[in-house]
Amino acid sequence: MVLTWALLLCRMVRWRKLSTPGIQELLDVAKQDIPFDFWKDTPLVLKATAGLRLLPGEKAQKLLQKVKEVFKASPFLVGDDCVSIMNGTDEGVSAWITINFLTGSLKTPGRNSVGMLDLGGGSTQITFLPRVEGTLQTSPPGYLASLQMFNRTYKLYSYSYLGLGLMSARLAILGGIEGKPAKNGKELVSPCLSPGYRGEWEHAEITYRISGQKAAVNLHELCADRVSEVLRNKVHRTEEVKNVDFYAFSYYYDLAAAVGLIDAEKGGSLVVGDFEIAAKYVCRTAETRPQSNPFVCMDLTYISLLLQEFGFPGNKVLKLTRKINNVETSWALGAIFHYIDSLNRQKSPAS
Repeated sequence: MVLTWALLLCRMVRWRKLSTPGIQELLDVAKQDIPFDFWKDTPLVLKATAGLRLLPGEKAQKLLQKVKEVFKASPFLVGDDCVSIMNGTDEGVSAWITINFLTGSLKTPGRNSVGMLDLGGGSTQITFLPRVEGTLQTSPPGYLASLQMFNRTYKLYSYSYLGLGLMSARLAILGGIEGKPAKNGKELVSPCLSPGYRGEWEHAEITYRISGQKAAVNLHELCADRVSEVLRNKVHRTEEVKNVDFYAFSYYYDLAAAVGLIDAEKGGSLVVGDFEIAAKYVCRTAETRPQSNPFVCMDLTYISLLLQEFGFPGNKVLKLTRKINNVETSWALGAIFHYIDSLNRQKSPAS
């Protein structure tokens, strides 16, 4: 088979979108964009991310099987591994490929690469190309990934922390357990919510009753203590991140835009310490009046401390953007390049 067009990669951010009508709608769009003569030679692949990894195995597999049935009935090229749950490291590496391709680092040998930070709902990833031998020597097992792309081999520092995505972190900060309702329907109380706040929150198909501590004083300090407990001994710190340019995506972008740290449409740059400043302000405001989003104090405090745990100093500049040259800065483009490059390597011995 000669790859004559482009890989169609369906990026499912939320597992609820894995429905027959939703998938069919995406395939209809593909049919409009890809000429009819190329359909049978265009590989069709779906990669699901952390949200699906957190579901019980049987439920996740049933969802994937439904998608596979729709794929098999399509006119595109469908392999046995066309539908799968992406492991966290692949997600981080693919996002790193995307951002370095768009910034020109992969196209220009010798140009310094940039690092990638992604904060999803279920997991968070950090990936960069180490240039200090000490980073390679001191990294724990499983934190280094070898990538072969465009006739070059990269040894990346890349790790995905399942359970430390923003939504999963919220649950942990509230004192809940992933995949389990609160015991006897008990209300989850958190120092990160406004004093006296009461409401409901749904996560992974489970609805929790939540509330803030009554008469809480210095909300940010109390919240930071709780977040520190959740993060303790869970994140590996590496000194080299201080000297690598990083781009940050997903909830990093969304939270920064929501509180005015960057332009909501264009993105922008900020320093890590800006998240802490914003957290202190929002938490202080939440002490006296309810917020439209009850989680902003919690979320900003979590992001601030997570970045510190990674090893970023307060004055470290991060670039936050959704697009570069009008192309989305997600893992999807990188996964496409990696997939096509692997197909080309498979074909090259026979050609």
